[in-house]
Amino acid sequence: MPSPRMLRLALSLSCLVPASLGAQVPADLQTAMKTRDEALTKADAATWDRLTAEDFTVVTPDGVLMNKAERLAQFKTEKPRPPSPLQQVQIKGYGDAFVRRFRVRDIWVIDVWAKDRQGWRVAAVQVTPAKK
Repeated sequence: MPSPRMLRLALSLSCLVPASLGAQVPADLQTAMKTRDEALTKADAATWDRLTAEDFTVVTPDGVLMNKAERLAQFKTEKPRPPSPLQQVQIKGYGDAFVRRFRVRDIWVIDVWAKDRQGWRVAAVQVTPAKK
């Protein structure tokens, strides 16, 4: 039987390990992320809308805060573009939400995904210029 000292040490060490290391990214979330990323490059507003939460907000690289309706209206004016590979991708789970951070071209993007009755959807995005 472990001693009380060993149990305290084990408990202390377990607090140092982030919960995200043990958290797997659910397959349906991976699919939703890939589908939404493709919708962005294809200018597919219907798919973007379906995978975006109703109370969605985005902060653009120039500091403008937009809600879903504003971003969707802007998105509908965009044209398809070639896909750009995501770099330095990190995905971490926090309870029922996942945060993804990645770099694409010269910007950093952080998006927050949450699962609701319609499935995984993006709740918020922050886009920031990347320093060289």
